[in-house]
Amino acid sequence: MNTPEWLKPGLYGALIGAVSVGVVGFTWGGWVTGGTANDRALAMSRGDVVASMVPVC
Repeated sequence: MNTPEWLKPGLYGALIGAVSVGVVGFTWGGWVTGGTANDRALAMSRGDVVASMVPVC
């Protein structure tokens, strides 16, 4: 099978680009995993429930 000469550098570029986007997104972009997002949502909801019940209690 004959492959074009540009295929190997193109695949390497796509791989390096994907890894770079992931690293930059998780370090500087504020991206988080699903578990971290769930933990943050639970913490925020607990605080909001307490804040909403303060006038009642």
